[in-house]
Amino acid sequence: MVPIHVPGYLGIMIQAYQDQQIAESDRFTRELMGTRFSVLRPVGATEFDLRYARELKDTLSDLALAEVIALCRSVLNSGQPQLKRISEKNYAWAVPLLDDPTPGVALELVGTDPDELAELVNRSSLCAWTRELSVRSSTTEISSQYEQLEAYAAQVSEDLEELTWLRNLANNLELSESGNSVERIAETVLPSLCQLMNAHSLIFVRDVAVTGLNSRLPIIWQTGPVRIPRRNCLAIIEALRGKNADRTVVKNFPKREFSDGGFEGIESCVLVPVATASGRLGWLLAVDKEMAAEGCSRTFGDPSYRTYMSEREFGTFEASLMSATAVVLASHGRNCGLFHEKEILLRGVIRSMINAIDAKDSYTCGHSDRVAEFSRLIARELSLPDAKCEEVYMTGLLHDVGKIGVPDYVLKKPGRLTDAEFELIKQHPVIGYEILKHLENLSYVLPGVLHHHEAMDGSGYPNGLKGEEIPLYARILAVADSYDAMTSNRPYRRGMPTDKAEAILRGGSGKQWDPQCVDAFFLAVNGIRLLASQRSSTYLPTRPEVSQTDSLELQQACVNG
Repeated sequence: MVPIHVPGYLGIMIQAYQDQQIAESDRFTRELMGTRFSVLRPVGATEFDLRYARELKDTLSDLALAEVIALCRSVLNSGQPQLKRISEKNYAWAVPLLDDPTPGVALELVGTDPDELAELVNRSSLCAWTRELSVRSSTTEISSQYEQLEAYAAQVSEDLEELTWLRNLANNLELSESGNSVERIAETVLPSLCQLMNAHSLIFVRDVAVTGLNSRLPIIWQTGPVRIPRRNCLAIIEALRGKNADRTVVKNFPKREFSDGGFEGIESCVLVPVATASGRLGWLLAVDKEMAAEGCSRTFGDPSYRTYMSEREFGTFEASLMSATAVVLASHGRNCGLFHEKEILLRGVIRSMINAIDAKDSYTCGHSDRVAEFSRLIARELSLPDAKCEEVYMTGLLHDVGKIGVPDYVLKKPGRLTDAEFELIKQHPVIGYEILKHLENLSYVLPGVLHHHEAMDGSGYPNGLKGEEIPLYARILAVADSYDAMTSNRPYRRGMPTDKAEAILRGGSGKQWDPQCVDAFFLAVNGIRLLASQRSSTYLPTRPEVSQTDSLELQQACVNG
């Protein structure tokens, strides 16, 4: 028997089995041939090596020896034992060594005495029967080993599927994106998990609020070929959880339960809490299993125990996968809650800054809010992603925070500013940048805050940037800020009519403002006009309207202020 080289423990087992088979073959040859036999091995196409068969040379004539060699050649070619008379005194009994690594023939000389021939026949019959029993035993053993190998292969396949799925879960989930809701994460991972488990339905129930918002709870999300009514989902969970809210429950029922109102009920299920050490978020529930196409049962665990599980039952494989998923969902839910709390704190800080600005200059109350809203509408028309639009909005809220550092007499001056006073005003983008640069989570607002008074032709401040040297957020804010400044009331003048302010924007496109941002402004102009119309009209100027000769100067003042 030729050894098969298989690495590892399985290879060692197979090699040991092959060595055992060779040993049994040697024993079988001795039982079949008796104690006195010679082994002849071929040398070339026609000759045999007779070095270990000296007694044949001494006993047989040349003619009889030629008959022996011809017999051996025939036995090797046919693979069958043969008995042949080679002289008046002897028969030659030849058996092929089929299980020996090197081809050869076992040869025994038998006399012509009937008793000696009868003994050979009896020995051959007994050996053949022994061989048959050995073959049957080996067949049974091989069949058992094949079953074990199939069980091992099935277990390895399931383990591989589990590891592959968990790796994909880790690779595909953007857990750092805390803006993704828990339901969005469930929508991403649960369909493939349901398919891997062969479940009829996989249900995620969130009955604990992730944030302080008033959500309609419980939220039920499910996937799979079967949809279970909402009330039945809740009834199953309530019945299975009992008094313990932190345990995994596996139930394989002999009969369907929880049947109600046209729902046929379930026969097997797994319930896993979606929880972390800090608390529970909800539940994962798997209901019923699809019957495998190849049969109704499969082997699990150590094959030597031959333990079988029905295809309609859930076990530790499914429960462990669901538990891993529940940990991910619960951790992400906790992250969402922390992110929401952090966002509330951040927005509170921003609102405090804006209120501080409004307290210094009541005439510009609401200006930052409107600029933020205008800017978000413009960003959407520029096809920026939602996340970027929100960043533009936050930048708009904070664009004038540097005015906290501008003296009140300058901000509230009812008349025209002197050059020195205007220089103080022009410092507010730099002051705002210095205030915000230490807030790492708001780093994205810094370019817009610092450069929202830059102009496309380089005439702006504080750095005189040109064209696309100006950050995009700053170019967006420049349009929104100028429009609100021109159309808002000030202590020394009324706001411009919207059509006049819009005409100024068109005239300054490409020189003062980015043409693409101006075009986006007019695509969103209806929404911007609606927001602008809601501004307070409490503070109206008491001075008369400025003259026509002052109009250009007023426009420049609005743009720069």
